[in-house]
Amino acid sequence: MLWIAAVAVSVAAQTMVTARAGLVSYAGDAYIDGQPVEISLAHLFVVKENAVLRTGDGRAEVLLGPCAAMWIDPHSSFRMISNAPSDTRIEVLTGSVVVADGATSKPGGVAVLLKAGVASLGPKGAYRLDAEPPEVRVLVGRAKVRWGNWDIAVNAGRRLTLGFGAEVRRCDKRSPAPLEVWGNSRAALLARLYAPQTADVQELAPPPTRDEMEEIKRGLGGAAPPSQHVPVQPIPASAPSRSGCAVTPW
Repeated sequence: MLWIAAVAVSVAAQTMVTARAGLVSYAGDAYIDGQPVEISLAHLFVVKENAVLRTGDGRAEVLLGPCAAMWIDPHSSFRMISNAPSDTRIEVLTGSVVVADGATSKPGGVAVLLKAGVASLGPKGAYRLDAEPPEVRVLVGRAKVRWGNWDIAVNAGRRLTLGFGAEVRRCDKRSPAPLEVWGNSRAALLARLYAPQTADVQELAPPPTRDEMEEIKRGLGGAAPPSQHVPVQPIPASAPSRSGCAVTPW
């Protein structure tokens, strides 16, 4: 049933993914400008420019175009400042998010505003961003953080906390946070859904495995996946915005 639902929404979802960032592809307990996000076959939700998405007790996933995705922790929120795929800008207001960008190279890319600075996220990377205290963690890749008059480079395995001072320190990779683990598992699922197909013919990717289905159910607190989960079909490899990039696990 889940895979039938994916086929039914694939055309509309593909158009949104390739055109603008902001498609909500997973919502356990989320609200856009105060309105509950209840994904169904007839209703897809997009975080438009200047809109605010916040989560309650559950998590959410937002696609930032065909190359990037963001996972939002419970009791977190962000504002969509610009939803152009080549210049996606968001502001983390509360809580924590993880962003993965699978582009091999992309001008503009994803920029994340925190209270004390702006983090420009490099391609082929995964990043955790916390609102309080403002912090950038580079799980994979490289970020450049603008803080006052300073441009600070943060490499993989490092974190930068912004406050009265700014010092790049090592991350503890031995105990990843639940949000990072969940985001990585979701990235793996998206990578399968966006698996390259033939140049001009779109085929269905294999349905999720039993373990992936169980992960989806756990993320929804045991609820039936079709009500809150939209697995987007792969975009044809011939699509201009699809070429050379995809969300991938780290």
